[in-house]
Amino acid sequence: MTISPELQKVILDKALGEDVDADPLLLELLDIYMNDKNSSTIRELITVLIAGYQPIPGKLGRDALDTITQKEKECKPKNFNGKTPQRGAACFNDYTRKRFNQDLEDDLDIVGSLFVDGQCAFVIEYNMDSVKDKLDKQIHEKCEVKSNSYVRSASWAYDSYVDHESLKIHYINQDLIMNNPKCMVKDFRNAILAHAVLDELTDKQP
Repeated sequence: MTISPELQKVILDKALGEDVDADPLLLELLDIYMNDKNSSTIRELITVLIAGYQPIPGKLGRDALDTITQKEKECKPKNFNGKTPQRGAACFNDYTRKRFNQDLEDDLDIVGSLFVDGQCAFVIEYNMDSVKDKLDKQIHEKCEVKSNSYVRSASWAYDSYVDHESLKIHYINQDLIMNNPKCMVKDFRNAILAHAVLDELTDKQP
């Protein structure tokens, strides 16, 4: 996906809750795309840009590149549907032992996010190491015990990574989260907010 810097700024400003000076029809169209239940393309793009990475085009393969370390990232955005509180969940579809081993070898980082009414609530990042036990168990049960070729949806949630040393918060909109308390389960919300406060205090230390 190639987007002009001007449109990129409009998209980011809107996702970050900034005032946007743009055609109302464009803003309406962005609202439609940002809340589209069947496509996460624009939410993925926003997540990658907020994290400070370079998007990698195409639907297959990794989603982003850290241009400083040259390390590729996996992006997992989520959208609050107004009903079900999010648990920081994500998954790999059609997941195999071979892919699992490759992800471990790559020391894969996962960039997650949550969107509420077209605005970004947070962008976080954590390492594959935090979810490997959860994934390994699912692959073992589905593939090696039940002889399936792959795990249809190898998933995990916040409890796998929220206390892991690799967790970092790229961005958080605390007001948006607190004004929409049902967008996240309580324990996940409290853990992320506490982590954000701790990060802020750490950054202020001399």
